[in-house]
Amino acid sequence: MCRTPWGKMTVRTLLVITIPSSALILSRCGYGNSNTCSIKTSISPTTATADHAATPPGNQAQFMLSDSVSGNCPLIGDSLGTWSTSDPADTTLNTITAQPGANVTATCVHAAPAPVTISNSGTIRGKLFPSATLTCN
Repeated sequence: MCRTPWGKMTVRTLLVITIPSSALILSRCGYGNSNTCSIKTSISPTTATADHAATPPGNQAQFMLSDSVSGNCPLIGDSLGTWSTSDPADTTLNTITAQPGANVTATCVHAAPAPVTISNSGTIRGKLFPSATLTCN
C-alpha cells in the first residue's frame, strides 16, 4: 500500500476517493436511485348534476379537494387556491368557511347550455388539482 501525504495527492487521486464516497452519501440521503415520490391530488365528486329550479340543496353540488404526499418529494410550498367556474352567468360558488380553500358549494342559478367546469388553482408540491364538471339542468 502506497501512502501519499494529503498535500501531494493529485486531483485524479482525490476524484477516485471522493466521487464514490459522495455517491454513497447522497444515495443514503435519498438523492440516489431510490428517490420515490408520490403526490396525488383529487376532487370529489368528479361530476355532479343539479336542478336550477329546485330549492337548496337540490340546486347545489359540493366539491371537495383531497391530497396525499409520500416519499422523498421536493420541498415546494403548497398553495391554497381559489375556486372558479367556467360559467359564472349560470353558476355561483360559495366556499365553506370551516375549511377555506378545500371545499366549495356550486349553485346552479340557471340551466347551463353545457357542463360547467369547476376548478381550484391550488397546488400540492407543485401539482395541480383536477377539475370537475357540473351539469345544471
